[in-house]
Amino acid sequence: MTDLTLHNGDQSLALSVHGPLDGAPVLLLHGLTMSRDTWDETLAHLSDRYRCWTLDLRGHGHSGRAASYGFADHLSDVRAVLAAIGKPTVLVGHSLGGCIAGALAQEPALGIRGVLLEDPPWYLGEPAEFERSGFGPMFAGLMGMVGQLRAGNAPLDVWLGALAQGPSPAGGVGADWHDARQLLSHASALQRLDPACCAGVERLFAALDTARPLGCPALVVQADGTQGAAFLNGHELRFAASNPAARVVRYAGCGHVTHGTRGFDLRFAGELGGFLNGLDG
Repeated sequence: MTDLTLHNGDQSLALSVHGPLDGAPVLLLHGLTMSRDTWDETLAHLSDRYRCWTLDLRGHGHSGRAASYGFADHLSDVRAVLAAIGKPTVLVGHSLGGCIAGALAQEPALGIRGVLLEDPPWYLGEPAEFERSGFGPMFAGLMGMVGQLRAGNAPLDVWLGALAQGPSPAGGVGADWHDARQLLSHASALQRLDPACCAGVERLFAALDTARPLGCPALVVQADGTQGAAFLNGHELRFAASNPAARVVRYAGCGHVTHGTRGFDLRFAGELGGFLNGLDG
């Protein structure tokens, strides 16, 4: 693994690169409030064959903070990363990362080879769908916790305990669904997060053109609508209307972070591996 810093204008972006120099490139994009090391377990199944790039979105992880966190800003950052990669690339995106990946796949000039969209909030820019998702109260609770722990200068183990024992949208508490490594990844990401990233999150998703078709092969992983999903029941039908060739697979019994949920992480890695094999012919 190699860590590096890329600049998109004045914006500094932290990345890591894994795998062989001659491997076909795959760029993995995390969700809102997370960071690039959320993909560590997934990378263990890919980086022997693929050149895997992971990025901290602006205001997340070790990337610099910014004056603006609009959807167009994120798109600009990832275009800069794709230019640095310099080869046709597969995008894998979770949540907000999935929306970014999907929007870039709508731009034929970028030469995206394929996209895997993990439970993307594709239609949550619509007020009724955002309300139906429950993401408003979820983000309010999460950012309230962040503010409280920062005010008390809480050490990392307190952040970790808050996530492990805090309520999960999938039911129970975080430790029921996520192993210690995934919880630590999210705790450290929250500790470094610029809270401004999450201001007006519903407006962030509203910038997405959900009716515009994707210009490459696509696989959508849909979490369980009863356990905190962002790609809600019925969204698969709307997505298919614009992207009839895309495949949607539903993970019954799994919450929003399918790649990092105990009992589903191996399925996700296998799903991604199969998708990449299909692109390779």
